Amino acid sequence: MRIANIQIQSSDQLSENLTKMEGYVKRVRDAGAQLAVFPEMAYYTSKRSGLAPVLARFSEIQSMFQQWAEKYQIALIPGTLREPQPQNPEKFFNTLLCFDSKGNLAAKYQKIFRFQARLPHHTYDEAQFCEAGHQVITCQLGDFKLGFAICFDLRFPELFRSLRKQGAQVLIVPSAFTVPTGQAHWEVLLRSRAIENQCYLIASDQTSISGEGLGQYGHSLSIDPWGTILGRENEAEGYHLVDVSTQRIEEVRSQINAWQSRNEALFPIP
Repeated sequence: MRIANIQIQSSDQLSENLTKMEGYVKRVRDAGAQLAVFPEMAYYTSKRSGLAPVLARFSEIQSMFQQWAEKYQIALIPGTLREPQPQNPEKFFNTLLCFDSKGNLAAKYQKIFRFQARLPHHTYDEAQFCEAGHQVITCQLGDFKLGFAICFDLRFPELFRSLRKQGAQVLIVPSAFTVPTGQAHWEVLLRSRAIENQCYLIASDQTSISGEGLGQYGHSLSIDPWGTILGRENEAEGYHLVDVSTQRIEEVRSQINAWQSRNEALFPIP
């Protein structure tokens, strides 16, 4: 399967972001991609005061992405969307959607771990407005089982172990990593999650300044099960293509049989 790892900057102009995203879907489809992966909140970033009108359009925007997948005959992960929390209008789920090339919804994952950090330039606390998800999600797409995580989830290896236990072969991690945490931790965490689970990992990151006025790290990476970097972006918007192979997964897992060496009695994985 050929995957397009797409890095963009989103703003507080919804229509402009969607036009940009559709342009990339066309480009990567024409380049032979079978799956297009966008960063976290690729469709819209803004200060909290601007979220309500976009939040109310969740179903409409979801349907539009579904139509793109069917129209361009490409599997699509359009980053994440804010999904209304029915019991609390003040909060939303940070929801990753995956559509197959016929436009069917193949998976929906709601971000489990919410970003909390006190950094020199800004204090983050997603728990104030974002509801936590409660399910580990994988899905079959063609010959591969995909496992899903979002941005801050990257710091919790137990999620990735659970994904591997469910059979994940390709880990998808749309993100909007900050600049200071990205410089310090982005690559080492991504390569660690790929190596320890012997999976491909596709991490699409936002870049430049968000619609909220905050810096985003960029440097989207695609990594193979050995930890080898197969594709890398810098700070500019763009994409790269990666071919994932079941043969490569089997080769790496046969060289170091780490999974069978686990001690499930001492360290149970749900």
